Amino acid sequence: MQSHYDFSKAIDRADLSTLKWEMEVDRLGTPDILSFGTADMDFRSPPAVVDALHRAVDTGHFGYPYRRPSYFDALTGYLSRRFGWQVEQSWIDSCVAIYPSMFAIITELTQPGDEIIYQPPVHHVFLEIVKANGRVPVANQLVRRGETYEMDFAGLEACITERTKLLLLCSPHNPVGRVWTRDELKELARICAERGIIVVSDEVYSGMLFEGVEFTPFAAVSEWAAMNSYCLMSPSKPFNLTGLKHSIVITPNPALREDFRRGLVGANLMYGGSVLGYAAAEAAFRDCDDWSEALMQHISSNHAYVADLIHAFLPEVTVPAAEAAYFAWLDLSKLKTPKSVYEELIEKQAKLIVTYGELMGPGGENHIRINLGTSRSVLEAGMRRLLSVLVPLTGRVFDD
Repeated sequence: MQSHYDFSKAIDRADLSTLKWEMEVDRLGTPDILSFGTADMDFRSPPAVVDALHRAVDTGHFGYPYRRPSYFDALTGYLSRRFGWQVEQSWIDSCVAIYPSMFAIITELTQPGDEIIYQPPVHHVFLEIVKANGRVPVANQLVRRGETYEMDFAGLEACITERTKLLLLCSPHNPVGRVWTRDELKELARICAERGIIVVSDEVYSGMLFEGVEFTPFAAVSEWAAMNSYCLMSPSKPFNLTGLKHSIVITPNPALREDFRRGLVGANLMYGGSVLGYAAAEAAFRDCDDWSEALMQHISSNHAYVADLIHAFLPEVTVPAAEAAYFAWLDLSKLKTPKSVYEELIEKQAKLIVTYGELMGPGGENHIRINLGTSRSVLEAGMRRLLSVLVPLTGRVFDD
């Protein structure tokens, strides 16, 4: 596809203030860092979204928003068009972000001391949010097989007890980049159905698929899955809208919807929507398919670039194949170097910001996550810096 969207140029940061870049500059006290950490992209959001926000700002009124029929039409049309999932308007609730939605569900469906399963290595909030609620986190660690990761279904069955109430699913998975197949999701649903476990599926990266990859919403695999799960999603990651604080909660089960809404009351989030978040979400879901396609061609090219470069200069490090999202997940374990050593080299000498895998729980040790949502020029500069400090750990000299 010949795209008229240009993701090749570094964004002008003169008027920006972000956690990903400007916070790190202040933290380290140096302006010449390169940041590949926080899960934002270094691109302007789609033109259709920017136009919608201009129209919303031009009204001059920023009160509590009401979800118009056009908002629901945009969302249900997107889910049908992209995934073949037919969602009814009555199934849809909104919140300010994925994790506050998850928090509300946990507080209503479980009690202190109940067990909640998560599947590391996974975003650190999965563990943190369980602990913050006084529930017991149970790790069902993913299994690395060759160039990819799989769910450990035998391990899952073994770790379920009478106290297990929920399973937190990351689909597509951050950081390993897997898109679970329909068969894998069916097996997960079978196990959870037999033990009466509700699945809370974080599907925020479902809009960021590599070419040829098909995504199946967990709720779409069976009637049981539909009636015993929540889908949590947002335009935040796929359209670079994290600062607009808008997320979506979908379940066909009216009892589960009421549980979620009670959780919102407990956190006083009933009026938590952002008028700009609604405007951006509607435009993103309705008008930005071509932008998304062009973006993911750029991201997949970036992933291939990193994988090829690592293979050429640092074959001890492995980069598993990715099917979605915008991360390269690097396994540094064969460098046999303590994290304290390579973290110092990466941050202080190379002046790079990455995400360290230990933060992602069991299975994340001696890994780093690199955010590929940036221009090729920034990525190339960052990879040169990374290789300049890691290659010498092998006794070789890096010369590009």
